Amino acid sequence: MLTINGEPAATATGTTILALLTARHTPIEHLVVEVNGQIIHHTEFATTTLQTDDQVEIITFVGGGR
Repeated sequence: MLTINGEPAATATGTTILALLTARHTPIEHLVVEVNGQIIHHTEFATTTLQTDDQVEIITFVGGGR
């Protein structure tokens, strides 16, 4: 069990960040992923694996203005 953006989520141990984002249909452009308080660079999404009890934050940038 992981926590993703404050919500419990069942995800297999060893799942990569890229696989998680793909399964959630989350485009990888314009977002930041933080695991246990550490920002993970987008070049490491395919190699960074998630473990039981990890705290994951997926933050999407939204543009706006005039």
